[in-house]
Amino acid sequence: MDTELPVGRPLVGHDWAVAHLIDVATPDPGPAPPAWSRLHHAYLLTGARHIGRSTLAGRLAGALLCREPAGKACGTCADCTSFTGGNHPDFLLVDPTTPDGEPDRDGGRLRVEQADAVLHFTVMKPFQSRFRVVLIRELQRATPQFANHLLKTFEEPPAAALLLATATDTSAILPTLVSRCQTLKLKPASREALCTALQTGWGTEPERADLLSRLAQGRTGWAVLQLEDARMWQRRDHNRALATDLAASSIPERLARADALAVRNSPAQLQEQVDFWLWWWRDVWLIQHDLANSCVNVDCGDELESLAARVRAADVTAFLQRLERAIQQMRANVNGRLVMTSLMIHMPMAA
Repeated sequence: MDTELPVGRPLVGHDWAVAHLIDVATPDPGPAPPAWSRLHHAYLLTGARHIGRSTLAGRLAGALLCREPAGKACGTCADCTSFTGGNHPDFLLVDPTTPDGEPDRDGGRLRVEQADAVLHFTVMKPFQSRFRVVLIRELQRATPQFANHLLKTFEEPPAAALLLATATDTSAILPTLVSRCQTLKLKPASREALCTALQTGWGTEPERADLLSRLAQGRTGWAVLQLEDARMWQRRDHNRALATDLAASSIPERLARADALAVRNSPAQLQEQVDFWLWWWRDVWLIQHDLANSCVNVDCGDELESLAARVRAADVTAFLQRLERAIQQMRANVNGRLVMTSLMIHMPMAA
């Protein structure tokens, strides 16, 4: 469970967003006191998990809390030190939680008591910086009570308050809340840019960097997690084995698996499973159409070749369409058990 802000992590592929936020965080030219006429009162950063939303939001927060206002954080003043240390009095990080208040970005919700904390935080004057900055992560996981409680604050926040939020997309967020924000939609980094960054920034071997850049689909944070956490590779190995096993399983066996997966996994883990299936079955489709060079799972060639020879191409095409719809449904918080059951029924059957 990630409850820390990835301050200082390199950003790959978001140069336009970085440039924009540097511009709005740079004070207007002119005599003191500094003013920020280009700065919007609320920003919503959207994109896939691990694509860099929190990192980019942290860049803006750090720049505005810094004592040397120049569009970027200096990294050395007392404010920068306390911000990177996670204890700045003018910064509030709000993550989804379980019902008993434990942080849980995967399966938790943003709750009304957290909205009360945001309201209390924003009405107070800054203690040591020019701004009071709130970062609300995974806004799509807000309860209706949370969203409605903060609507007025998003419309007209106190003068020194800045609201930042991240979300996978806007479909599950109260539309009036979205309309009060300036939205920055982050796109995946190119495979080439990410591959180069993994080698130069993290010292990754070229072959491993190539595989990671294919698997990450432009999500720098995801690739870095693979490097830092061996459990990520273990989950991929599990997903590979499960995909192969399910293709040869009967419908009753698949339905039993669907129930087990829904019980044991959080919504984010279920979405990770479906994401893996999308790219796995896409590789099968590519092999069936003589496009193996475009495969993502390049280290699984034998498994994919075998599966491609044992399933009907038409079934694979139809299943890919279902997977894309399932991903959208899960982002909109549709019941995970129902989504998994439907996918199990329609997954191609290996001969």
